[in-house]
Amino acid sequence: MATSLPSVPSWAQNSAVYGSNDSFLLLDIFPSDIADDLFYDLKDEIKWNTMRQKGKRVPREVSIQGTITIENNDEYEPLYRHPADEQPELISWTPTSLKIKERIEEIIQQKINHGLIQYYKNGKDNIGEHSDKTLDILLQSNIVNYSLGKIIFQKKTILHQFLAGAARTMTLINKRQNGVRQDFKLPHNSLFVLGWKTNREWHHSIRPDKRPSSQKSLDERAFYGERISLTLRTVATFLNRRTGYIYGQGARYKTINEQQENSVDEYENDEIEMVYAFSAENRQSLEFNWNLNYGRGFNALNFKFLNSHRH
Repeated sequence: MATSLPSVPSWAQNSAVYGSNDSFLLLDIFPSDIADDLFYDLKDEIKWNTMRQKGKRVPREVSIQGTITIENNDEYEPLYRHPADEQPELISWTPTSLKIKERIEEIIQQKINHGLIQYYKNGKDNIGEHSDKTLDILLQSNIVNYSLGKIIFQKKTILHQFLAGAARTMTLINKRQNGVRQDFKLPHNSLFVLGWKTNREWHHSIRPDKRPSSQKSLDERAFYGERISLTLRTVATFLNRRTGYIYGQGARYKTINEQQENSVDEYENDEIEMVYAFSAENRQSLEFNWNLNYGRGFNALNFKFLNSHRH
């Protein structure tokens, strides 16, 4: 249901409101004639990668893209850490990704520097229930997810276009109110803006859809269930691409100078502490203390070492 509450940002006045009333679903982000080609442009221009978590391949293909900056003749990339063994190498924005990023920046009035682009091949590909880890996300900033999908049917000599996304259902589950949940579709050319408070108080997921095609609506069957989503964030932790050292909000050293003046050896192998902090954010709701859990920062880049020793 649309809202005009005064607390809603001007860009979200005609959107549906979800979660803790700071999350919004916006439709028709691009004009239809532009949006209709974005799925294919992204699919063709991106070299897709696999990602592993706890030794197992995650059920979707991914590409990590971002804004690479130069400081003191070194290249720095935005670093977003979550519970994965390893992440594919971050690359600069590909042309279509950049077009989408800039359009969304214009709409929500927030600068974005990091994108996790995910290709769902069919309804079985999914993301389990979780809260996004905010160690590296600029405090109080929005996390956004842009959805794409399209199909073209051809019958005899006439080309019929059926313009609809391979819509998947987003589920929000309240962490403290048992049984309270919200389910809604993410249509083609839509933008879901996940607010900071909603991410704290609710888990979100895209569950596997194992129903037979006969039980699915037209938009759910579009493109045989294929979908591309872009999760875009404003990240405040940065990785030196030459040295592998990090600085910023989620690191032990908060500035480039501080990082360059100190040895990282003192803080190596802090993966376990980071696991505990991530777990606390996933379990807790409003009581989660960001400064207590994350304020000191971590130098671990991933969980490859820990997960390689699991039995």
